[in-house]
Amino acid sequence: MVESKTVEDPGAATDAYARSAQIFPKLTAEQIERALPFGKREPLKKDTVLFSRGDRSVDCFIILEGNIEIIDPARDGETVITVHEASGFTGELDLFNDRKILVGGRMGADGEVLRLNRAQLRRLLTAEPDIGEIITRALILRRVGLIQETQGGVTVVGRRRDRDTLRIARFLRRNGYPHRVVDAEEDTEAGELLRAHGCDAAQLPVVFNAGEEKQYNPSNLDLSKHLGLFEEPDGSTPCDVIVVGAGPSGLAAAVYAASEGLNTLVLEGEAPGGQAGTSSKIENYLGFPTGISGQALAGRAQVQAQKFGAVISIPRKVVSLDCSERPFTLRTEDGGTFRCWSVVIASGATYRRLGLDNQEAYEGSGIHYAATALEADLCRNEEIAVVGGGNSAGQAAIFLSRHAAHVHMLIRSDSLAASMSDYLVGRIDASPRITLHRNTEITALEGTRYLETMNWRNRQSNSEEKRQIANLFLMIGASPNTQWLGGCVKLDDRGFVCTGTEAAADAWPLARPPHVLETSQPGVFAVGDARSGSVKRVASAVGEGSISVQFLHKVLAETAPA
Repeated sequence: MVESKTVEDPGAATDAYARSAQIFPKLTAEQIERALPFGKREPLKKDTVLFSRGDRSVDCFIILEGNIEIIDPARDGETVITVHEASGFTGELDLFNDRKILVGGRMGADGEVLRLNRAQLRRLLTAEPDIGEIITRALILRRVGLIQETQGGVTVVGRRRDRDTLRIARFLRRNGYPHRVVDAEEDTEAGELLRAHGCDAAQLPVVFNAGEEKQYNPSNLDLSKHLGLFEEPDGSTPCDVIVVGAGPSGLAAAVYAASEGLNTLVLEGEAPGGQAGTSSKIENYLGFPTGISGQALAGRAQVQAQKFGAVISIPRKVVSLDCSERPFTLRTEDGGTFRCWSVVIASGATYRRLGLDNQEAYEGSGIHYAATALEADLCRNEEIAVVGGGNSAGQAAIFLSRHAAHVHMLIRSDSLAASMSDYLVGRIDASPRITLHRNTEITALEGTRYLETMNWRNRQSNSEEKRQIANLFLMIGASPNTQWLGGCVKLDDRGFVCTGTEAAADAWPLARPPHVLETSQPGVFAVGDARSGSVKRVASAVGEGSISVQFLHKVLAETAPA
């Protein structure tokens, strides 16, 4: 958030808070009157601390009299980044989850507030939809503002192309955590930060939090725990449903399950969105005629699920499912154990690799599997290569062509028509900044610390070409993320999960037939890219996730205790 003088500047076209009427709305006297029964009125004195950065389960405050200052703590002192006046309210997206809050809040003057804890706020949003719309929109836009202005976040110092610097930046970006990256090789600020904090440049990257806190090259899990992104669900009783994976299908299942009153837990190994979350723009998704990025779509779905009460625990990679008895037991890589009466497998699929011996050496330091603003900045004014002939590859090539000097698109077939939407094919054909190389495959990768050059060969003519290309984007088919199932459900010959009649072809233990999307294990469902025979489209994945909940209710009626 920015200081109020910036918020009120109508000429600030690039201001993240230019939509101040929606970001800092005022509730009417009549709306406040309707809100009063849901919370508790409290008179408070000036300088009373309401919440501090790092607190969890923070309450929402509607200001009846006085004002509340929102504070961004920093190493060299705090900054008041905005002031909520009477009829306004505090909070951003962390009101919907149990993560550590990014900012502090205190009374700026003597006054009175209406305090609402999370359960009370959720009841208000449900019972008074007009107030709910105002508050929810404001909370979303406030997080967007924090991200764009890098307020309440962290600073990452590292080498721009280093795999761990990119990993950390990508994790923070995809999880909507405000941050900025300072290049240790090109930005003079990096040396100043390292000296001020007494850091060893040999240990980069380093993440600086507020105050003196720092972490040297943390894993995603350690970073998540340190920053409070990590949520520890209450495991004392089994959930109604655990959704494994927070791609479009998993998030859809979570939204519908939670909205229908089911105790819903989502376990996700990295970030919401799955493969769709790495797409710069999806233009053929119903209801978005100008397109929407995969990350924006995933972010909205995450908010929806959390608003209805779903818990989304990240990063929580599931490593096993024990289906020998009910309730089922799932175990995660960090040692967590979770029980549930039903499971939705939404673990998706990953892009395949090239199969070259030295590919691993350039993973994250030249080879990428996503095309977002982070990757686009890496290849600005450089030649790059995109491998793949599906929609994801087409979207990546078009998006990256606006930043790179030129995009070489490599496909093994002689046409895009069979695997890519026509509107994307037309744009690729029309773009002077994209060259399509048909019947072509990469044969060699070279470089010292980072990828520097690559060779590709035309499979028809056998002619080979070597190019100076330091960024390669791979989007070549999909391998299912189903190894963790350990024989619990039937898989097809490629490792995708069988469902419905296909799942029951060999043996089915119940008198009733399997429900649509149900696996060979009753009570375990599969949706989205992990499912055998699924249509690899976002809309299809969302549809599968949503309709699976209809059958979850039937399974829970059979097995879960009343």
